[in-house]
Amino acid sequence: ADFSDNASDNISKTVLIDLAHDNNFDVEELNVLMLQLISRGLTINFFSVEDDLEKELLGKEKEEEEELEEEPLDEEKEEEVEEGEEFLGEEKECDEEEHPGKGLLNEEKEGDEEEEEEIPPIAFIIVSPQEKFSHEEKKTIDEFVDNGGKLLLIADPTRNGNISSISLEFGLIFEPDYLYNMKENEINYRNIFVTEFKENEITKNLEKIALYVTGSISSTDGGIAFVDQNTFSSMIESRKRLSPLALTQESKVLAIYDLTFMTEPYNGTLDNNQLIANIADWLASAIEEEEEEEEKETPGREQGRSP
Repeated sequence: ADFSDNASDNISKTVLIDLAHDNNFDVEELNVLMLQLISRGLTINFFSVEDDLEKELLGKEKEEEEELEEEPLDEEKEEEVEEGEEFLGEEKECDEEEHPGKGLLNEEKEGDEEEEEEIPPIAFIIVSPQEKFSHEEKKTIDEFVDNGGKLLLIADPTRNGNISSISLEFGLIFEPDYLYNMKENEINYRNIFVTEFKENEITKNLEKIALYVTGSISSTDGGIAFVDQNTFSSMIESRKRLSPLALTQESKVLAIYDLTFMTEPYNGTLDNNQLIANIADWLASAIEEEEEEEEKETPGREQGRSP
């Protein structure tokens, strides 16, 4: 796997990991993936219960619902206010005469504060949430993806979770099953091999991976990794093609039905590390797509153009 360091190119780019929905996993279980992301110059942030998702994902502040009503002033108070305004006006003129350029410095300071505004993350990772996502949160995540953000959804059949409360928004169903193979497996019949892949950025350079108790994800042509004819579902009897990985929404939403393969030492089995590296590349690729969009929107950026 390529651990290339592109920190200078990806400065200020962050990946947000959800911890606000009673997520059924330990942060350390994402160490291998996080190391891959950090090696690509990305910063990892965590979303907690106290945070506002709309602000974190979209950079939007919630507008105050209640505005303070101004109390009517009587004649005496109006005169006091007018006198105060006149005094402040005189003081401002005097201050500008004594300290020319002070107003300009204040304007520059305000400009600096605007430049320091937080940049929304390029990707959002959700792992085994046990609490459902609210309607407002679903709308926010949907807008985030529409804006070009990447969404990684991870669940595991061995853990209680409510991943479908968000995955259904993108046409993905994490079935309540597990996949098994009695003929060929990784020590246990529920630890299966996957060797058939749909060619894309997630599956490049993959020949064989091992998943440790995985389930099937139903979608409309979103499957990108398929089990063989000897692998069955504990719940689904039909012989449809079963897939534990799916990619939808114009390759902006990736769903994976196993967390164990990302953890040590299981990441070192077969091509598992290559898959994790591909996922990191996919998450980081939102940077390049974002920069391409900015170049399209900025007029007059033709190479070799004279002033």
